[in-house]
Amino acid sequence: MLGLRVLLYCALVSWSAAQVQRRLGKLQEVFAWKQVTFDIDGVLVNQDRVEPVRGRGRRQVDPDDVWHWGAQPTEAPGGTNQNNGTTPTRVPPASATDNNGNGDENSFFIQYNNVPMGMERVGRRVFVSLPRRRYGIPSTLNYIDYRGGPLPRSPPLKPYPNIRDAQDLTSVYRTRADQCGRLWMVDTGRLELRGTQRQLKTPAIVIYDLSTDRQILRYEFKSTDLPAENTPTGLASITVDITNNDCANAYAYVPDLTTFGLIVYSLRENDSWRHQHNYFSFNPVAGNLFIADQSFQWSDGVFSVTLVPGSGGCKNAFFHSLIGTDEFSVSTCVLKNRTAMNDPNYFSMYSVVGNRGERSQTTMHDYHPATGVIFYAEIGRDSLACWNTAQALRSTNVAILARDTRLLSYPSDLHVTGDEVWVMANTLPRFGYSRFDTNEYNFYIYKARVQDIVAGTVCGESMQNSVWST
Repeated sequence: MLGLRVLLYCALVSWSAAQVQRRLGKLQEVFAWKQVTFDIDGVLVNQDRVEPVRGRGRRQVDPDDVWHWGAQPTEAPGGTNQNNGTTPTRVPPASATDNNGNGDENSFFIQYNNVPMGMERVGRRVFVSLPRRRYGIPSTLNYIDYRGGPLPRSPPLKPYPNIRDAQDLTSVYRTRADQCGRLWMVDTGRLELRGTQRQLKTPAIVIYDLSTDRQILRYEFKSTDLPAENTPTGLASITVDITNNDCANAYAYVPDLTTFGLIVYSLRENDSWRHQHNYFSFNPVAGNLFIADQSFQWSDGVFSVTLVPGSGGCKNAFFHSLIGTDEFSVSTCVLKNRTAMNDPNYFSMYSVVGNRGERSQTTMHDYHPATGVIFYAEIGRDSLACWNTAQALRSTNVAILARDTRLLSYPSDLHVTGDEVWVMANTLPRFGYSRFDTNEYNFYIYKARVQDIVAGTVCGESMQNSVWST
């Protein structure tokens, strides 16, 4: 027995040492995957399969409940594999290169096609979203139990809230939780297949109650919110604004990167409206990108909104386009005014905050209230960067906190939770223009304590006599 305890202790020490070594500067790796797997009702799904899982968990899952994305599953050649006493796994004959690279629509799971795009830590869970841009994605919104202690490096994803109810969502890019225990997201309702598009549902804001894991709202956008057929492809993020801690008086800001607008939703009024402005467009000068050994041009407009303190009972909404290096701002008083665009001075209500510097194209950004620092997930430099809002925004006041062309390739999501900043990187251009090497790690989630990672940088300098002195 003593020998067994010694072996277990040595294994734990070895695991802990490995965890300590998996760092990128002051960023600590939390999870990493070569390819993702799923835990569906206690069944590990780690290889391609045609049929939905029928696990032996608390809830038996009817295949009809979990099959909405293509034709009904059929027997496929290639044999069967037994999996812990569950129903046989029929290996699909199709590969991820069929149908213009979309895979086989009859497939429940095509492992290669599952690319995490968004993540968010909320309490004891880390939510991971996989938009449906190919076939073979069992669930677009998933989670990982995060309860501290030793964790596997590549844990399987669990469909949220379960495999059956997860099918209420078609395609989700990113989520955001509010202070009222709710999880917000945009369901684009769209299968963004290469070479063709399938709009299965009207794009909608969806809210879950995290205490019950039940969907409490699905608000479908109006036709006036969606000016073009391809608009749903650009609804890739959401920002939640709670007014005076009144959970019923909440707003959501949804950037439209494809047709260059911003949709505002009022929970109290259960209504939405759209703003248009030239600052929501992209900067063509910043459109050339070289990421993951791929050269390409993109034209994505307004991508991310983060809220900082303002005046007049409103906040300042800081925003930027993905293809651009400028930061802009507008008062949320303007955004909440559905008729603001009728004002002849509407254009001047928006401001240019500054420029972050060359190759600073950024997906998501988020604000840390205690320090006044905004963090940026920079795809142009494969980096995590920061800017202290007490300073003027220019390149010399932007600090690169972590940078790596492999380990931080295409940081696709970033959010601040408490005093931690969390970042996901997914090497997306390689998936779109070349191929992943599935023998290497392709997807990463990192975290860092805010005060630690900005210490000694220009982002931390103006805090010495304020936050840090208390």
